[in-house]
Amino acid sequence: MASVLARSILLRQQTSAHRIGYTTPLKIKSCYISYAAAPKEKSPENYTRYHEVSAENWRFVERLIPPTFVPSYPKNGNYSSDWTPPADTPPNLPYFVKRTKNYMVPVYLKFEEVRNERKITIIRHIEGDIWVLEKAIKSHLESLSKRPVVSQVHEVAMHIKFRGDYVNEVKKWLLNAGF
Repeated sequence: MASVLARSILLRQQTSAHRIGYTTPLKIKSCYISYAAAPKEKSPENYTRYHEVSAENWRFVERLIPPTFVPSYPKNGNYSSDWTPPADTPPNLPYFVKRTKNYMVPVYLKFEEVRNERKITIIRHIEGDIWVLEKAIKSHLESLSKRPVVSQVHEVAMHIKFRGDYVNEVKKWLLNAGF
């Protein structure tokens, strides 16, 4: 089949170029129809090369491997950023906002494009009575901004959304509350 196809292509080249005596060589790529017709796989030594590293050079490899756990935060009290550690005892409230695995307050800013670009503040990792928390934060934000704040409570996913960029205000409120 491949030889018939090669002859027809060769004939087309000869007649289109109007040079009967001159032909260009064709390189036909072999295509295997079945797995059995394909060339067999060679041994792994043909594909991989490796060499062993001495034990004294292993320390350079170890620093590239990520840690398997998050270390605890330092207890000294001097922090270069605005970060504050969680309180030793949680506040006695009907709700609780758990920190992330990196000890950060779980308040995020999300950009949604509905008609225009909207800024949405999201609070995640909420446990307990989510409605009481939403009411407390909403009244705090309304007193700061002097206008009504639109919020949405998602009881199943246990997060609250506020329309607008209130990330810093919500973080300060949660830290002052003892989370």
